[in-house]
Parts: sequence; structure tokens; C-alpha cells
Amino acid sequence: MQVVFQDYFLTSTGFGNAAREIAFAMEDMGVNIKVDVLGPRGTRFPAEILERIQRLEAKPLERDRVLLTLELHPEKGVSGFRKMIIYKMFETNKAPKIFVSGCNSFDAVIVPNQFNKQAFRAGGVNVPIYIANYGVNSELFTPTGLKHRWNEPDDVFIFLSVFGWSQKKGPDVLLRAFLEEFHPDERVVLVIKTFGRGIQDFPWEWYDEINESVQKPDKPSVRLVVEDFTPEQMATIYRGADCFVLPSRGEGVCLPILESMACEVPVIATGWGGFIDFFGPSSGYHIPYTMVKTSPQWFSPVYGPDQMWADPDAHALQTLMRRVFTLRDEARQKAGHARKLAEQWTWKRTAEQFIQAIEATVGHSIH
Repeated sequence: MQVVFQDYFLTSTGFGNAAREIAFAMEDMGVNIKVDVLGPRGTRFPAEILERIQRLEAKPLERDRVLLTLELHPEKGVSGFRKMIIYKMFETNKAPKIFVSGCNSFDAVIVPNQFNKQAFRAGGVNVPIYIANYGVNSELFTPTGLKHRWNEPDDVFIFLSVFGWSQKKGPDVLLRAFLEEFHPDERVVLVIKTFGRGIQDFPWEWYDEINESVQKPDKPSVRLVVEDFTPEQMATIYRGADCFVLPSRGEGVCLPILESMACEVPVIATGWGGFIDFFGPSSGYHIPYTMVKTSPQWFSPVYGPDQMWADPDAHALQTLMRRVFTLRDEARQKAGHARKLAEQWTWKRTAEQFIQAIEATVGHSIH
């Protein structure tokens, strides 16, 4: 049986990276994979990756096939499939109605963790739901190798955050905590890797509003980075950091946390969300939170008042950032444990769980 896999394979996003890893691992395990490339086609990938995607895309469509897609309403040739499976995730306590109606038109749903399974059931999904935990390439994301430190001296402590700028990711909490806690005479900087566009497209009014809300005449250094980076480049950025921090309000998975863990970088993150399965108190620092109703987001209409997510405590984040900055041996010890844990979260395991879900849906082996 052929598995037709639809995704944004040629984008340098977390979705694109995960799709490539899963597709390649499934093929390596003997599954007949044909990819259907959605969206933009970036070229900043190693030649072997581009060639492999092109080869998988060029394979002829077979009669006996199953669809694996992340599209709620696939537009391209969805007839003729024996079964149709969607894999999806969301970051609130309940999946939105549009997700639920779309998922219920499929034969099965694959989600990345128990957090998502509960959210999709709470939203009203009534078809079978399977879990396939996402992974990390711990041979790429590793403590050893080149480090990118933005030309900062080794004695400057770098807090790193990686996210697309929106309220969901908590940039207001992050910036206020950092600006309030530290002073310009301290050897510390916050690097925020955000939109992969030109600096001229960055919504500076959002940043300025938060920055101006902190009533201090002098403030510590913040760097905004907006370029696109390959996974190999991102690994050097993680390794160059002294701490990864993300006070997000909700995450379906959050691969940057797992990638930082694999690079043995101490992590501070909200103690709620889709990453809790792999990010516990022994491997990092949890930010306390309260549950609140979601609010509308500029990038999507699917957030409604019937959903809830976490509101991280900014004062607690200040304390944790100071703790990691001060108690560096303790932080490194947690990071060492996090690395060992991340090594167990492989893409091979993810692929195995995808295969199990597909086989349960079609009723027989596919490899």
C-alpha cells in the first residue's frame, strides 16, 4: 500500500522540518511513501534533501493508497484513497470547531501527545485518535559543534527565545520580565529569533509598546533576529545560548524546546502545554501560570472564548531567569538530564507510531 503524504516539506518551519523527518524515517522503515509538496518551495536545503523530496514527489500514484495529510480540507485529488488520515495539533484546552468538523470527516486523527488527544476529544472529535510523539534529531541538535553567539564575548550570558511573534508565544511576558530583572551593566543579552522575513516587515509597534511599558531609563540589551535559518544553522544558535526561554500561553508541541534540550541548553518554559511529556522539572524550569480564556489572534480566526490556555507569571519568570543566570551549575545539571531524555525522543519512534496508527486504520501491515 502506498502512503500519500501531504505537507509543507520545503519550508524551513517546524512543520516542514517535522514532515521531512517523519517521511524519511517511514521510508527508511520500508513504507512506500509518495509526498505531495504543499505551499512554498524553499531552496535553502542540502542537495540530498531536495533530491530525496523530488524523488518521492515524482513517484507514480498507485491504485491501493491511503492519504496522510495535515490539511483539514485537502484540495488535491482526494478521491480513490482506501482511507484518509489527518494529523493535527492545537494549543488550547479544546480544539476549535473548524478543526473538529474537519477531523470528523476523516477516518482517523493522529496527534503528537496526550495533551492534544484530550483537547480534540473535548472539542468533539469522535473518530479514532492516535498519538505519535514528535522527535528530535539528536545527532544534528547536539552539545558539540559550532556555536553562534552573535559576536558576543564568552562572558556574556545569552538568553535565547525562538517563536513567531504573537500573543500566543508570550513576547509581552518575556520582554517585561527580562527588562525588569536585568540592568545594562550586567553581562547579559536576550536574543529573540522571530519572523523569517526582512527586518523592515517586523511589526515594530508591538515591540515598542512592550519596551516602553517598562519604566526604566536604561535597559539591558535585546536583539531581534528575523532571518530564515536552516536546521543546521539553528543548531549552532541553540548551542551558542546559555539558556532557552519561552513563556508561551499554549503549544501543540514546541520543537525549539526539545531541540534546545538536545543541545544541552537549560530551558525555562511555561508549565503547561503539549511539551510537558518531555519537559519536566528535572530537565528544566517550569514557569507558574493561571488558566485564562483565549483572546483573538491576528494570524487566525480559530481562537474563541470557549477555549482556555495558560497565562505565565511574569514575576516568577524574572526569578527563574535570575536563578539560571546565577546558579549556572544547577542549570547545567538539569540541561545534562534534558539531553539524555531528548536522545530517547527520536524521529524513528515517531515514524513507528505513525505506521502503527495507519495500520490500525487500514487493518493490515503497510511495510
